Amino acid sequence: MDAALIISATLMGLAGMPHCAAMCSAPCALAGGKRPVKLLAGRVLGYTAGGALAAASADALARASQGAALLQPVWALLQAALLLLGLTLLVRGRMPVWLGALNWRPKPSRAFVTGMAWVVMPCGLLHAALLLAGLSGSVAGGAAAMAGFALASTPGLVVAPLWRARLLKRGAGGEMLALRLAGMALVLGAAWALGHGVWQRVMLAC
Repeated sequence: MDAALIISATLMGLAGMPHCAAMCSAPCALAGGKRPVKLLAGRVLGYTAGGALAAASADALARASQGAALLQPVWALLQAALLLLGLTLLVRGRMPVWLGALNWRPKPSRAFVTGMAWVVMPCGLLHAALLLAGLSGSVAGGAAAMAGFALASTPGLVVAPLWRARLLKRGAGGEMLALRLAGMALVLGAAWALGHGVWQRVMLAC
């Protein structure tokens, strides 16, 4: 059973590469700097530890997932804010002044710790993988499942920043195009998340 769960989690990571590229590649590039290896290594370790913890406390994880419904309004507001930000980037092609003025950028010198903290990201795909790891019959199986998920989804975090760097080399026009593409990715991701949530409620009502 553990082997099937590990394979399933790894395939989930492969299928989720576009999602990871759209939602996490930009903060990954900021937090990792020019050498994101430390951040990616920390992310794999953090996900592995999260899988082990999920397998060791499957009952607590199930209770926590039931209580997650209380956070749905906050989650919906967050997705709506991301949708508006994405539309702003897509239409204007430049970063909002208030966002550029914030001193929020993570330090590459703490990339490994930042990568380990990636396991607490509010990501539906990540939570689904953790729930899958929680079904494992052993702590080692849960850890291996999340390690497979992390490694399989890593290329999505690497390719997108490299593509963005090539665009930025073109000057102002490349930077504007990169921001527009980032805005489009935010719009598509947030719109899908909001639409999926609404569609689930419609199906339940039917």
